[in-house]
Amino acid sequence: MFFRTLRSSFTPISRSIPRSAPSSLLARPQISRSIHNSLRQSAKYERFPSGYSPSPGPNGGGGPDIWQYFKRRLGGDRAVWVYGIGVGGGGIYYVTHLERVPETGRLRFMDVDEAQERELGRQTQLQTLNEYSRAVLPPNHPTTKRVRAVATRIIESSGLGRVKSGGEMGAVEGKVPNFGGGEDIGEILFGGGEAGKNAREGKETEWEVYVIDDKKTKNAFVLPGGKIFVFTGILPVSANDDGLATVLGHEVAHQVARHPAERMSSMKVLFALGFLLESLGLDVGITRLLLTFMLQLPNSRKNESEADFIGLRLMSKACFDPNESTKMWQRMSESEKGRGLPTDFLSTHPANEKRIKQLEKWMPDALSIRAASPCGDTSSYYSGFMDSLNPTSPYSRSIW
Repeated sequence: MFFRTLRSSFTPISRSIPRSAPSSLLARPQISRSIHNSLRQSAKYERFPSGYSPSPGPNGGGGPDIWQYFKRRLGGDRAVWVYGIGVGGGGIYYVTHLERVPETGRLRFMDVDEAQERELGRQTQLQTLNEYSRAVLPPNHPTTKRVRAVATRIIESSGLGRVKSGGEMGAVEGKVPNFGGGEDIGEILFGGGEAGKNAREGKETEWEVYVIDDKKTKNAFVLPGGKIFVFTGILPVSANDDGLATVLGHEVAHQVARHPAERMSSMKVLFALGFLLESLGLDVGITRLLLTFMLQLPNSRKNESEADFIGLRLMSKACFDPNESTKMWQRMSESEKGRGLPTDFLSTHPANEKRIKQLEKWMPDALSIRAASPCGDTSSYYSGFMDSLNPTSPYSRSIW
């Protein structure tokens, strides 16, 4: 911004009647009048009116003082001190809450305890059951029983808890959360609900399996606290028990690595960084784009790849065939029919081709885990024997 300083001057000229004039003229009152000439202007341009540093810039001239700019943006010396203390305290808080994922050793920020995480899962469970109340299949339905059997093998073989049987799956009692504030938010922040209480008491996780009859939705997810939801649309893609184990192993792995709690923690970091960048004058839209493409999306893809790695190990330990994992993702790519993005830069999930390559890279380790498990080769022989007895897979029949 250029500033221009105007300097003006004028010269008053007074005209009066001389003393040697006739007496008739002297008797008249004297008239004094100022005559202004045209305004003379001069302009002085100052690009940086304050905070200009005479230190030489890259071209030899002076350059702007960035420190003075920050001071003006933040509101003066006192505001700089306040922001400095806040940034320093936030940095210390961030460092002291770093931890490593036990299964992979990845370093991450985590400040959400398990009680908060489980309470969020319980309230999301109530909301999901309320939304799909008419589509949830009964616990004794053949499809539900098959999904529960696969989940039981994965969970109990790794000592992650126990899966409730169909007879234990009664009505879920609780208030449907509003997520708009009030008691719901308080229970999530402080883990004050029933699920949070169970986590603080160290009770064993009791997993629950729900199958939602929705053929258009190719999805499955697991909520904190062991609430498994599977949509029937994913079953034709999984095709068999090993393919379904790939899906469930991946979703269970998200809970094993506590990815939901990690996302809750990272949102606080994103909010703090966004507030700081906007205070320094960066545009709101640019700030959100930078944080999304440089932090949020890459971290989400990293979590998905980590869940693929852990899930492959979980299904292998449960005596499922890890080779089926790559085939399942190939079928997923075919079912999408080019609707997926060619690159994962704009996505929260890695591209299917990249996931297949990563699974092939981890396959030798997964096969070693399966060979070292109690099942050994017996499981594959048993699966082949059962397929010969019943060549028609229950997942290919139109029962949903």
